[in-house]
Amino acid sequence: MIFRPAKSEEIDQLFREGYKVWHKDRTFGQHRTENAKEDAYGTRYVIEDKKQVVSSLILLKLKAIDGKKVYGIGSVLTPPEYTHKGYATALLENCIRLIDIRDALIFLYSEVAPAFYGRFGFRILPADLQKETDSICMVLCGDDMWNVLIQSGIDLIPDHF
Repeated sequence: MIFRPAKSEEIDQLFREGYKVWHKDRTFGQHRTENAKEDAYGTRYVIEDKKQVVSSLILLKLKAIDGKKVYGIGSVLTPPEYTHKGYATALLENCIRLIDIRDALIFLYSEVAPAFYGRFGFRILPADLQKETDSICMVLCGDDMWNVLIQSGIDLIPDHF
């Protein structure tokens, strides 16, 4: 398994795979245009196995909160033929290692069972801090920043990315 940034020639295929899951009644062109905006402030990473991209995500740099760096993990995707083989786990572990979590927060919005992300230390934000009804906002951070988030209210929570 190889963890690496996605190559420019792979991006279109990553968007095609994402479109299968998150088309939201848009054309592929609309989907690609909207999601490509994230590349201005994020990096797409992949896990490659036997020269095939088997899992991908985007790691976004977001607006700081209380002087701490803030990141978002989005578009976590493993095509069905590669699921349940540990690829998404390896991808997330490698991305989290890129960040000094003692001095940062990592948000994600999950449409899948949050228990998967809980294994990495992500916590579900309380109901009054949830901005979406069809996905759950979770955060990976230290207890001090967790308390800042809980006490500060929904305005500090990034919108769905």
